[in-house]
Amino acid sequence: MSRLRRAAIVAFFVHLLAGASMALVLRRGLETNPEFQDRLGFLVNHRMLWDLGWFTWTAAALAILYFYIAFAAAHQMADPSNIRLRFAVMLTVASIGPDLAAQAIEIGVLPGIAYRVSTSNAAVDLFLELHRVAVVMSGYVANGLYSTTALILAWSTREAYPSWVWIAGVSVGFFGFMLSAAALVGSVTGMFLANVLLVPAILLWLAGVAIAAPAFSTDKYHGPLTGPLT
Repeated sequence: MSRLRRAAIVAFFVHLLAGASMALVLRRGLETNPEFQDRLGFLVNHRMLWDLGWFTWTAAALAILYFYIAFAAAHQMADPSNIRLRFAVMLTVASIGPDLAAQAIEIGVLPGIAYRVSTSNAAVDLFLELHRVAVVMSGYVANGLYSTTALILAWSTREAYPSWVWIAGVSVGFFGFMLSAAALVGSVTGMFLANVLLVPAILLWLAGVAIAAPAFSTDKYHGPLTGPLT
């Protein structure tokens, strides 16, 4: 099994789990829950579920970095002149910091403040402001860089894949930009709709790469993907 195919499969299942955790768990403690007191109560009374839900997204960030590195390395071996791939991966490396910092706020800071708000109605503004900081860091900064990486990788390697695979990858970039824009302006509806489109697009692209990666055509490139990637 090639390293790229393995990375795509790992990222697929991690993102499937993360998407499920967002739909079933995290949404109850986010702005998608219109009842603010119920939202606070979920963070206070279901702290373990909240933490585990965010840990799946931490794993998703690391899994997509692994996938992007394997993707770029495979295609760089096949086409050494394509330096855009390495630059794209550097964007995702830069995105990991703000993404994990945002998740650290959600996991390690907000539940404690939620308890203070629920018991004494203090620090409401602090809770909302810190969550807003986390949304901007993760949803706008990090997600924008992830999306740019996806767009560069998918478009730069479109001749190596069936059209539905690279189009799914390009869609990841565009839907990711939609999410970034919604996060920047604070649109809850926009973030929800963008996620509804983005997560299936990511899963489709990862599945497509996992299926097509072992069958790269050697006609377009310098040779088959063998050696250290196998």
